[in-house]
Order: sequence, then structure tokens, then C-alpha cells
Amino acid sequence: MKRGKIERLMEEAGELMSRRDALSSAAKIALGAVIAGVVAGVGGYLAGSQATPPKTTTVTKTVTSTVAGPGVEKTVTVTETLLSTITGAAAACERPAEGMYFRLVTHGGDDPFWAVVKKGMQDAAKLYGCKADIDLCGGDLALQQKRFKEAVAMKPTAIALVINDPSWAPLVQEALDKGVPVFGINNDWEGNPRLFYIGQNEVRAGYIIGKRIFETGIKKGIDPEKAHLVMPVEVPGAAYGVQRSKGILKAAEEYGIKSYEILDAGGLEMTTVEQRETSYFLAHPETTFAIGLGGIVTDRLTTALKNAGKKPGEIVAGGFDTCPGTLQGLKEGYIEATIDQQQYLQGYFAIVCGYLYAWAGFAPNIDTGGYLVDKDTIGIIEKFSPLHVR
Repeated sequence: MKRGKIERLMEEAGELMSRRDALSSAAKIALGAVIAGVVAGVGGYLAGSQATPPKTTTVTKTVTSTVAGPGVEKTVTVTETLLSTITGAAAACERPAEGMYFRLVTHGGDDPFWAVVKKGMQDAAKLYGCKADIDLCGGDLALQQKRFKEAVAMKPTAIALVINDPSWAPLVQEALDKGVPVFGINNDWEGNPRLFYIGQNEVRAGYIIGKRIFETGIKKGIDPEKAHLVMPVEVPGAAYGVQRSKGILKAAEEYGIKSYEILDAGGLEMTTVEQRETSYFLAHPETTFAIGLGGIVTDRLTTALKNAGKKPGEIVAGGFDTCPGTLQGLKEGYIEATIDQQQYLQGYFAIVCGYLYAWAGFAPNIDTGGYLVDKDTIGIIEKFSPLHVR
């Protein structure tokens, strides 16, 4: 509210307030308007929706001043109707996605990595007031595709899909033709007709971790011509492993490392992964580098290296994600570095972007990852990992 308007109201009240009182009141009223405007801007940006139309709200400000003479008071009431854009902020806080339903169909399992994705989904669903479910299919592609078809039949507001195989293309197109929006999270596959993708650039992330691991090893005196790299993966042939290994092998070529093997770690069950990694290290003493291609295989590297009698740094190891075992390995020196794809954001933005697409057709591509974590940057990750946020 402008100061001039307040002064006119003061005059109409018989100039009972001093100029100093009027200026003080103007400042208080202006502060309230600024706060309301800020709230409106944030709320409108994050969650403004035609589904929750703005309501007209009248905000009444009452200013009391004492005129000359003991014990004499006069109350002046200033009434201002705020713009609907301001009241839209309040509407936006009233569960803007209420009545919507989102489904996340993934190849993930009941493990620390996917617990974080699920937490992100749940937090966003609670904030936006919608319903959401997540399918964790344990690396079983046939089961995942079955769950996807079931989800399409339910006609949800949108489906967030882990696209980990080229066979998804016709299924996604069929869903789109039926009017069910489908977008990718966590894994993507070139040529898939999905609407947009939320996840990390896997080839780039692979190159980043590969370069860090190989550079560290060479500084320690490892001869690239005699070096041997093993890359354990939970689901051989899945998109994430294929793409990450491309980036890693690009870095290996640059450093002159030619000997490598991709190890089938046997799925998402942590005990099986640990056993297979341990057996590999025992059977292949020539191994100098180990880079896990997924969160579970990286998580189990530290224990597997200990089981095989290796000392910290004897095999330069790294990988992906920030599961508890990986963080422990960073602190103990068994893991040199890992890539955090910030998977909480994948679950969280699946809801937010699904809502934004339903509301106004927004189709953002979001790169959530490529964040390198080592012993010097572990602090904030370690703080939030127990909360299933990092």
C-alpha cells in the first residue's frame, strides 16, 4: 500500500495521527504486503494450478493512535483487498495435486538406494496432496512390464518409468496413445518415445568416476599396461550399466588401460553380490581397479575387499551412489570416490513434474547426477543418508 493512500485516510479521520505515526503505520502495512507477495511468488511458481483457482481475500489492517489529550484514543481502520495472485499462494498450499494419482514403475529392489527414491516420492506426494505408489520389481524385466501394463489400465495421472531396455519403446507408445502420460526416471534409452527424463547422464557420470579412479591409481604407481579393471553390475545388459561402462571405458582408453571385465553380480540381493565380488577378487589377483556400475555392487565392494584380504587402496575402487556401505568404504579408504546421482530428486521430481505436466504440459528434462563424492565431501551425504534423503 502506498504512503499517500494512508495519508488520505488519516486526513479523513480528522488528522488524528501525527505524521510520524502515519509513516510508522505505512511501514508496517507495507511489510505485510511484501511478505504476502513473496509467499505468493514462491507458491505460484512451485504449485499454482487451474485446479485450485485463486480466491478473493480481504485483509484488514487496524492502526490505533493516541491523539493529543490524556486518555483519548481514536481508531483508524485501513482496509485493502489483496490481488488474487497473492491469495493464489494460499490456494497453492492447499494440496494442489489433490485427486491425482502417480505410479512409479521401476526395476529397483528393497535396498538402500531405492529407499531414498521412495522417500523422495512420498515427501512430494505429501506436500502436493496426491496419491503415489512405487513398484520395485527386483531387476525382473518381465515383472516390471507386467506392472506397467497394470498401471496403464488404471489410468493414473502419469507414470514415471525406469526405461532400462529397448523393448519398452512400443509399450510406452501404446500408453501414450491411450492418453496416459509416461516419462522416464533413473534409466533412459535412446529412441524411447517417453515425454521427458529425470535422472543423470550415465555416460558422462561413468567418464567422471573412471577418470578419478584411473588417475589415482597411476599416481600410486600402477602400470596402465599391466592394470586390470573389473566392473561388477547387478543386472547385466540393463541400460544404466551399459551406459556407465561406456563412459568408464572411454576414460580407460585415455589412460591406456586395456584389460577389463564386466562381472555379473547376480542381481539385487546384497549377500549374493558380496559373495560374487569376494570370489572374483580371490580368483583374480591381477585386479588393480574395481568400479561398481550400480549402487548395490558399490556398497558391497568394501566388505568384499576385506573378505579377500585386501588393504585399503590396494585395489583402487569406486562406483555409484551413496549407500551406507559405500560411505563406510570412503571413510576407511577402501573406496576412492563415488558418483551421487541424488536419487531422492528422482522420486521427488517424479511427482512434481508429473503434476506440472498434468497442469500445464510442462516436460522438463532434469539431470540429477554426476556429483563426485570422496572423503573430503562426504559430510553432508553422511548427515542425510540415515534419513533416506542422500
